[in-house]
Amino acid sequence: MKHFFLLIVVAFTYSIHAQTIEVLPSKPVTIDYQVTGSLDKKLILQVNNPGDYAGLSILEDNRLLIDDINLPNKGEQVVTAIVNFYKQGDVQIQFRALDEKLTIYSYRFEDINEIDIPVYKDISEQAGLDKVSSLKYAGPSIADIDNDGDYDFIVNNHNAETSKLYWNNGDGTVTKHDKDLSRWFKHDLHGTSLGDYDNDGDLDLVLEQGGGNGTNPSTANFYLNDHNTFVLFTGDVGIDKGGRGRGSKWMDMDLDGNLDLLLYNESTLNFDKPQHFFYENNGDGTFTYRSVKGIEDVEQSRVLVTDFNNDNIDDLIFFSPLTLWKGNGGFTFTEVTTLIPENIRSLRYINAVTDIDIDNDGDLDLYLARGMRFEHGKGETPFLDFDPITKELAIKTRGYKGTDAFEFNSEGKIKLHKYYYLAQGSLLGKDYPIFLGKNKTSKIVKSDEELEIKPEEAKGWPNDISENGFYLGYIGNSMWKGILVRDDNFFWQYRFSLSGVNQVNPQFIPQNRNHFDVLLRNDGTGFKDVSNEWNIPLGGNAMGVTTGDFNNDSHQDLFVYRWGRIGGRVSDLMLLNTGNSSFEITTMHGANDVGAPGNGDMGQAFDFDLDGKIDLLNGSEGGEWYLFSNTTNTENNYVLVRVGYAPKSNVDPISAEVIVNTTDNEYRKRVGSAGEVFSQSLLNIVHFGIGKESKIKSIRIRWRNGEIVAFKNKSANVIYDTDKLDPESLSFEPTTIRKGTKTPLSLSVIPQNVNKDVIWSSSNEKIVSVDENGVVSALGKPDKSAIIKVTSKANGLSTNRKIKIIECTPKPVTSISLRAPKTKLYTGQSTVVLATVLPNNADNPELIWSSDNTDILTVENNGTVHAIAPGKTTVRVSTKDSSVTSEIEFNIETFVAPYIKITNKAQYKNKALIVNDVIKVRVNYHAGSGNRVISADEGGIRFWLRHFKNKWIPIKDVVHVYKEALNTESGTAETTFSLKGYIPSEALPKGQFYQIRVTFTSSDGTMYEDDILPLQIEIE
Repeated sequence: MKHFFLLIVVAFTYSIHAQTIEVLPSKPVTIDYQVTGSLDKKLILQVNNPGDYAGLSILEDNRLLIDDINLPNKGEQVVTAIVNFYKQGDVQIQFRALDEKLTIYSYRFEDINEIDIPVYKDISEQAGLDKVSSLKYAGPSIADIDNDGDYDFIVNNHNAETSKLYWNNGDGTVTKHDKDLSRWFKHDLHGTSLGDYDNDGDLDLVLEQGGGNGTNPSTANFYLNDHNTFVLFTGDVGIDKGGRGRGSKWMDMDLDGNLDLLLYNESTLNFDKPQHFFYENNGDGTFTYRSVKGIEDVEQSRVLVTDFNNDNIDDLIFFSPLTLWKGNGGFTFTEVTTLIPENIRSLRYINAVTDIDIDNDGDLDLYLARGMRFEHGKGETPFLDFDPITKELAIKTRGYKGTDAFEFNSEGKIKLHKYYYLAQGSLLGKDYPIFLGKNKTSKIVKSDEELEIKPEEAKGWPNDISENGFYLGYIGNSMWKGILVRDDNFFWQYRFSLSGVNQVNPQFIPQNRNHFDVLLRNDGTGFKDVSNEWNIPLGGNAMGVTTGDFNNDSHQDLFVYRWGRIGGRVSDLMLLNTGNSSFEITTMHGANDVGAPGNGDMGQAFDFDLDGKIDLLNGSEGGEWYLFSNTTNTENNYVLVRVGYAPKSNVDPISAEVIVNTTDNEYRKRVGSAGEVFSQSLLNIVHFGIGKESKIKSIRIRWRNGEIVAFKNKSANVIYDTDKLDPESLSFEPTTIRKGTKTPLSLSVIPQNVNKDVIWSSSNEKIVSVDENGVVSALGKPDKSAIIKVTSKANGLSTNRKIKIIECTPKPVTSISLRAPKTKLYTGQSTVVLATVLPNNADNPELIWSSDNTDILTVENNGTVHAIAPGKTTVRVSTKDSSVTSEIEFNIETFVAPYIKITNKAQYKNKALIVNDVIKVRVNYHAGSGNRVISADEGGIRFWLRHFKNKWIPIKDVVHVYKEALNTESGTAETTFSLKGYIPSEALPKGQFYQIRVTFTSSDGTMYEDDILPLQIEIE
């Protein structure tokens, strides 16, 4: 295959266009071109960039062929990219320069026939995603959360917009979870991870949150999944350490089969240690904190879980710069950063890492996506983009203490738009004014608002620009001045666009956002930098990366998320693996929304609809979430392997390895994420593209504890499931049947979790017939027989037995046994009573159901009971002839809805309290019938005395916790607060107020509260 590809390249025909073309940002150049041969071509372009950085777009008849390819360096360079022309024949190609005047010395298009360029379609709206712009937090988490055989996902937003969980409906659509993951406005949510820590078959959730620069450390939000109801269980499982939370990772760090937990954090302002927290799973639903020397103090706060030495023990990579930690088991890690080249060890600006087997040699290589961070960057000059065609100037500053000045030319009014800022520190809750002209006319513009400014409204320049704000002044002759002034570190982000600008002259050197990505090949004994030979992009300001075989050609590809332009989205890069030790780059793959709001962030590659083609869930920072469906038309084949729980040990799928052997090749993948930053996915429906091969010799699945199962001699384009293994033996009974009757055959299969799809057949349907469900019918005479055969659809294994007809003797019901999930019910609840009738082929198994007191409990003919009123009653079951009976007793209690109430609220509500007094707060509470007060993140019943800056930004909280309420259903509690030193309400600055609040969390997963608002405090 590789040699064939080389021959094809040599045989391709192309013409070199050597005419020198100069392209100005203000003057695109259009040339005529005739498209012949394949519509898929490779562009090779020799270009000179006189500046520090530039971009280049190429259009065919005004449609993008290449979007904003980065030229990150000064001087002559060669650019290559894969393009797909829209048609054959005469077209017009337009070269459009961005940032600098470019000189194109030569270009040529070569036919390519051996690479299928993937095609994607945006299905976000039809699938059911909310279409709303928001801050992101470095990608989603993908997993089969409810274990129903398809992928659900969490989209991680930051601050104003809540993070959201979407359930996969299995029909190409999703349903949003009935509760937001944010529990209050601007919850400061960060990364998520999903894992089955209690081994109950559904995935539990850890959701990290920030910690106020370390001044207000936050514990992670640990959610127990109780049949798709998420119960906040942080304190109940023993997680008690908090920090500047960034993310979490599920791993089996002591190799005991249970999932342990890593919580990793940003460093605090004081660099407190330990920085990261490790928790051991005790196997009883709780965790114990473990100190892990060395690795717990690593300063980096981004993490990838991988296995770089192929020993089936999870390793960790922290970044940036990179540090590699080999997992040893037993909660120890050994630093082995020397495995990577020395010049790579000090590299910063690594935003995301994915492991990928680029050469199908069985070990995991690493792709490092590099770019400017969305936070930090102190001392960096602003980003600046200017498009003379659209006349739009865009600036993004870091927002630290300092000034950013610029001048520009505009012949008329200008428009301020795409305006956004996220305040921090002393500016939080305050305005950042825009001052116009000499008189400093103040304008308050909120994020996402616009402002049109005429020259006469901003005439002149002020003498004093010491006040914080954005100054704009028209100084005559179409010239304007602007400056951003900050006397403190005010912003996490600050950006804007000005339309109507002809030229710009910044008083700073605009930041070159380009940082080269790195590809590290795993050679077994260490990693080698192969970026150049594999044609990795030299620049692009990458924020994220994910991986998958996007065209099913058996080679792993890459999708690199570019931050792009300040004022609008550019297309992300798709790197297609040729199978010949190189990648080819394409931008127009359809998984994009060029010009839309936002910037590239992070995503995951996964098969959303299980059609064998890898889809993409992408987030745009400041923009929307996008679900892109892979619609590529290809003849390449695939196989999907769903890894469930190990059949003997019940170990969950995380870090399991899947090995697929075809006639000619072997492919390996681990169950994990497709690239990581702050979140972790659990991609246990493992996808393999296998090219033109259609036969699979074997599929082997190895769980992390060493347990192995296998499939053999399989076809391509099928999903194989470890919960539906090939049977090793088949048997069934009974072997006799009474004349003129029917009976179901009881099929026994080994092992237990096998594919039970079988085909039944009879050697003589006129004597003993069998239907597709294994129900046999005696049609012949006594002593006659037929051979019944059962054959596995999975692997063709079969067995047969002789079924003999015997005389028809009565077979009455001999016993009825009853079982209910619970016999204590609350009014309004229902349950199902299960009845077992013996023998299972009785002549008349029909049952009659009744309740002794239908005012207390009713029962349906299928055994469903409904609790009506308090009391005790008995459900009775009998055969139709009343010869056999059974009964079960139920106890019904009145259901009490959960609540918490301040019992002395009237004493304080709308009545002034006195400064320096002591106030007592009393509550009654009930967790709801059958529930209990849990710790969650509150520790019991929590009493709050709150002082707010405005709704709902707190200045100070005094919190008391009544721990004695834990694990109780109901009761009373009280506490006292001192008002010593409190400012009287009427003396508070405008907008400030006080509140008394009481809260607790019930085991039903809901937090309940009551409050006193407003709380008036006066001087006596």
